[in-house]
Amino acid sequence: MTIKRIFLVFIVLVMSSQFTFANYGFYRKVTNTCKYYRVTVDEKKMSLTKNKNGSYSFSIEMESLRNNFEMVMLVGFIAVGQAMNHQEKFAKKKPGYTAIVPEDTDVTVTIPISRQNTIITAKATAGQIRQLTDGKIDSAGFMRLIKNSIQTL
Repeated sequence: MTIKRIFLVFIVLVMSSQFTFANYGFYRKVTNTCKYYRVTVDEKKMSLTKNKNGSYSFSIEMESLRNNFEMVMLVGFIAVGQAMNHQEKFAKKKPGYTAIVPEDTDVTVTIPISRQNTIITAKATAGQIRQLTDGKIDSAGFMRLIKNSIQTL
């Protein structure tokens, strides 16, 4: 009886490890891409969640040192696009692995302009991010594409 329980626990751990390692890999790729663009980001301010329908959502909070929120926001979306590409390449190499591609991505940028910080948030779909990272649209075109989702809080 105890061997069956140990085996069951082992199977559950192995099955759940894909999401845990994919989570870590996704966060690591986002962090490294942001570092490449000299934008600091904290992995504690990232959230990759699985929705009830099986799709994923990703959110990240970033901080702009100057009144240059657009560049920081673009770096956030580019980093997510690079992580999506990395996940898809990894899935092609490893059979049975499913790539984690978030359907929706929220990027929140905090701008310390005065005593009270300004917070700007935007949302993009996986298709929009893919167009940006594949070079099908430029950064200005991407910002026009997501302009209706940009909010100042």
